Amino acid sequence: MKNIQRGFLIVIIGISTLFLLLSFRDRRQEVSLYENRSLAAHPGFSLNGVWDGSYFRGWDDYFSDHIYHRDDRMREYLWLQIYLKRVVVSNDVVITKDALLPLLSYRDYSDYDYDAPVNAAVGRLAELQAKVETAGSRFLYVGVDEQRTALADRYPSYLYSKSDYYETMADTFRAACEEAGIRTLFLRDRLGGQDQLTYYSAVDHHFNFFGAYETYRAICEVLAPDLSPFPVAEADQLGLYRLPGEFYGSYSRRLYDLSPIREQITVFDTDTFPAYSRWDNGVRTDAPLLNLPDGGEKVQYTVYMGGDKGETVIQTNRPDLPSVLIVGDSFTNPVEALCVYSFNEVRSLDFRHYQEMSLTEYLALHPADAVVIVRDNLNFVGNEGNGDLK
Repeated sequence: MKNIQRGFLIVIIGISTLFLLLSFRDRRQEVSLYENRSLAAHPGFSLNGVWDGSYFRGWDDYFSDHIYHRDDRMREYLWLQIYLKRVVVSNDVVITKDALLPLLSYRDYSDYDYDAPVNAAVGRLAELQAKVETAGSRFLYVGVDEQRTALADRYPSYLYSKSDYYETMADTFRAACEEAGIRTLFLRDRLGGQDQLTYYSAVDHHFNFFGAYETYRAICEVLAPDLSPFPVAEADQLGLYRLPGEFYGSYSRRLYDLSPIREQITVFDTDTFPAYSRWDNGVRTDAPLLNLPDGGEKVQYTVYMGGDKGETVIQTNRPDLPSVLIVGDSFTNPVEALCVYSFNEVRSLDFRHYQEMSLTEYLALHPADAVVIVRDNLNFVGNEGNGDLK
């Protein structure tokens, strides 16, 4: 019996040692595609790190992220979780009957000071609006709900949806904007009272094409009275169709392609759009508005405009139509594409990536008839990137 136990222990130690050595050898992956995050770096040695334990914790994180064939092991583990144990939460994704949502940790916001961050953010916007209008442009701030808040009613009752924070913050922000005289458009006013899965992805944190289309339509309707006449695309003019490949959203990706909820992405026929010239980050690319995959390949949100860019400029050679400058993160990508139908020139800036000059400096060099800021409600009061506009 002792020999059997000793042999079993030797086998276990051998397998563990083999995996350890292979993990050392297989450490070139720096980013996890599935989890959309950077993997832990090789920990650097320091006496302070040894003393406070951070050096050894670094090794724990490193081996957790770089175990040999980690993606295969994660996929096997998640399959057991999702299809055998039938868990509701897997890899920090909440699996409901018709949508995937992020797992949120509980926090008591009963004593939270909403006024301080809201007043700071609205103060920045008021200053920006004044500068934009002084430059002769029409200003519009567009607030959209992020998927988790639009689908908050999908969370099981025993899980935290953070609605107490998001709703109070949004209400406080809207009231402050109104008091400050900031021109705003909030998409929920247009989409309220309907099933939000009509407008939001079931597997990703963005709205879907129909949410983007309603945003585009609403922007055009608000801007139309103050600009020269411009065409607005009707949905039945766009030749809408679904791409055959599965939409690989931010939450389905975290489930390593094992999501029980599947979705296809809707796009439009670009043949109905005007000819244009396009520049990305200062380089002429004439890239398509839709980055379509081959055949039935999986589709990511980067299908719209090819993903996030610091600066994009599109000119359609229709000087009788107005121009628009759009500022925001990835929520603007499908909206930018649709705006090419309506405007002579569409410029877009994402200040998470664009660092060359401030918005007002940019506007002085590149005047636009309208400046549209698009922000999701998780970032109404953020003060970095697209939340710190000057």
